[in-house]
Amino acid sequence: MEAARMCFGPKTLPHLGNGAHLYLPTKLSLFLHNKVTLSSRATKPKLLLCVKGTSESSRPVTHFAPSFWGDHFLSAPLDYSEYNTLEIEIESVFKPKVRNMLMSSHIGDKENICLIHLLVNLGTFHYFEKEIEEILDQAFPKLDSLFAEEDGLEITAIMFEVFRRYGHHVSCDVFERFIGATFREQLVSDVRGMLQLYEAAHLGTPSEGIMDEALRFTRFHLESLASQEATTPPHLSRHILSALYRPRFLKMEIETAREYISFYQEEEGHNEMLLTFAKLKFKLCQLHYLQELETLTKWWKETNLAYKLPYVRDRLLETFVGALATYFEPRYSLGRTIVSKISIMMVVMDDTCDAYGSFPEVKSLIDSLQRWDLGAIDELPSHLRIVIQSIVDTMEDIKREMKPRGRSSSVQYTVEEIKRLGRAYANISKWARAGYVPTFDEYMEVGIDSSGVRCFAMYTFMAMEDCDEDQTIEWFKSEPKMIVALCVIFRLENDIAGFELEMRRGEVANGVNCYMKQHSVTKEVAVREIKKIVREYCKVVMEEFLTIKAVPRPILVRCLNTIRLVNV
Repeated sequence: MEAARMCFGPKTLPHLGNGAHLYLPTKLSLFLHNKVTLSSRATKPKLLLCVKGTSESSRPVTHFAPSFWGDHFLSAPLDYSEYNTLEIEIESVFKPKVRNMLMSSHIGDKENICLIHLLVNLGTFHYFEKEIEEILDQAFPKLDSLFAEEDGLEITAIMFEVFRRYGHHVSCDVFERFIGATFREQLVSDVRGMLQLYEAAHLGTPSEGIMDEALRFTRFHLESLASQEATTPPHLSRHILSALYRPRFLKMEIETAREYISFYQEEEGHNEMLLTFAKLKFKLCQLHYLQELETLTKWWKETNLAYKLPYVRDRLLETFVGALATYFEPRYSLGRTIVSKISIMMVVMDDTCDAYGSFPEVKSLIDSLQRWDLGAIDELPSHLRIVIQSIVDTMEDIKREMKPRGRSSSVQYTVEEIKRLGRAYANISKWARAGYVPTFDEYMEVGIDSSGVRCFAMYTFMAMEDCDEDQTIEWFKSEPKMIVALCVIFRLENDIAGFELEMRRGEVANGVNCYMKQHSVTKEVAVREIKKIVREYCKVVMEEFLTIKAVPRPILVRCLNTIRLVNV
């Protein structure tokens, strides 16, 4: 599961009031852009030979470019003593001030909801989850009157988005007053209202046609408004273009924070205290991430797998970005480390099955994986022994780490999901080596597992120490619709993105290719129809997020963040 569309590099923003930069003084500073992508620089594979699968013993030969980053994160000139300074300032100065703002009796419900919306965009909301939930729980019974008293589209859409984000099922009927046969043309002049409605429209559920209509209408007009320099301020135009490229719902939360800080500081009347708080918090996150990358780089070098298995993608940083998409909050440092380690091991297994191994080798590998017994791997080829040994050793290390934390069951269930993923990889490998193109329906039965999302979800839950482990596992074992929907989304998005490469490589069992075969349509038609399927399953995820009560909200947020991982 390779997350690749992220760019890191040197950049600074205007100084904070105390003279500190938003970004750290190093050429390895992390920042996020939409146009230049890491996939175009570091992860584009160099195809040396493409072999269409005509026999089970054929071996696909694909060489991937070496890591763009190498050992850079081992030499970042960082002063980790800044941790204490930043944490003390955040804890003793900014958190009390913001908490007082949220809990003030002088602020009405609508003002509080708008403040919550601002904290979400600035990336500081996670410090105040209890206060936010208390505010929204108290305001929810008054929802009808709150919407009835609000004539503005922007505030209406903000309230809708905030409540849905926190699991409250607000009816999309709140937007009916703004429409006639279609959305009123006079709304076009309300640029901020249009932008906020566009963002809110991505939180729709199945059968909410008004949300689909809102999305079409706002996208059409925002594309025009963003180019009207005479009427739209430059910083707002940039903000609109960014949203059109990727809406907030599909952005990593740290990416949203980084972009919104740049936007908010150019807003007239912005709150300087909240802006400075956001910048300091971003800098603290940056320190966490770079330190984690240093630790992970040392670990990855010690495994020596990039040398032992030269056919695998050396993509440690990209797997870390996947972990970052799942949880960006500083307190989940252990979670990001665990997710990165297991994810890179799944990349090793994937590349062995997909890009290197013959089918007999893949079958031997996966059969051995099912036994999970290092004493029974002596007969395997050396590269397969290395793969099995690395996966098992990594999971045993994580088990030792998590046992004192009372999370052993999550580790064991992750092992079972790794085995399940391996079985799916074996099925895909068998089809590919035989040149067999299944029907789309047949392919999806295997594709749901081969997406890797079930496995990924399970090991992201592992580090959620604030959530009951048994409760989470029981819900996961029930095959929830939310997880299935995420598997479909990831599988199909990945198949669209990788179609051309996989066809050249002879990997004919691809969702697009299977759809073309079953329905006798062109690639363009297949992609269009598959994108419709993806959009509908995104709605299913949102519906489940709003209705599931079997597990706490933080677990569902990790699932929701998986959609953002797909779009990194």
